[in-house]
Amino acid sequence: MENFDLDQTFFIDLNKANHQIAIDTEDLHVYYGANEAIKGVTLPFEKNRITALIGASGSGKSTYLRSLNRMNDGIAGTRVTGKIMYKGVDINRKDVDVYEMRKRIGMVFQRPNPFSKSIYDNITFALKQYGVKDKAKLDEIVETTLKQAALWDQVKDSLDKSALALSGGQAQRLCIARAIAMKPDILLLDEPASALDPISTSKLEETLIQLRNEYTLIIVTHNMQQAARISDYTAFFYSGKALEYDVTRHIFTRPKIKATEAYVSGHFG
Repeated sequence: MENFDLDQTFFIDLNKANHQIAIDTEDLHVYYGANEAIKGVTLPFEKNRITALIGASGSGKSTYLRSLNRMNDGIAGTRVTGKIMYKGVDINRKDVDVYEMRKRIGMVFQRPNPFSKSIYDNITFALKQYGVKDKAKLDEIVETTLKQAALWDQVKDSLDKSALALSGGQAQRLCIARAIAMKPDILLLDEPASALDPISTSKLEETLIQLRNEYTLIIVTHNMQQAARISDYTAFFYSGKALEYDVTRHIFTRPKIKATEAYVSGHFG
């Protein structure tokens, strides 16, 4: 594979265009022991938009995504430097309450991971842990979030049944409902459709497009067609760096960087 110039970059200036920024990173580095997995990434993410992170396996996009709500914290030998700015606070500081922060910045993983509880209890479990006890309030949140996740009509008559009986696509949308029940501002999604069939993937994409009205979504995907279909902005990662960040249609039709052009045209990845 050709070695590309890591100093050749292009980034859309969202701050200059007076866009409202939901979260941004400043010179973010992630180290796994001596290995520098993320090499000084500075990216802003616009509020109420979908941003896709693309790149070949090992390019650092999932590591970067997980750093946005400090999911890398528990990995032995991991060190993260630089700033992650959310509502004027650097959430990478040691004194930040990580659990409180994750209520605001939710995460949906690659494979659906519903709890071995009822559909209803999957959504209400964390809420109850945080002191929400009112049954009417819980019922309302369950219905609202399942509707937002486009799952309500399919499960409204079986809320007391095990979530483990759901199909893969239904289980992933339940995980989205569970995440947004905490009323986050930002939803991080790491390859959320990779384990789903095409029909379930299509339904999931429709759900994400609707969720953009209320949430900021940042999604890692290997599926470039998916990025082109649902995202407003796309960042291309290569060898631990973000090389290009632009409006999605520009990334896929007239990329500015040679490495981006090679990737989206299928020459590597």
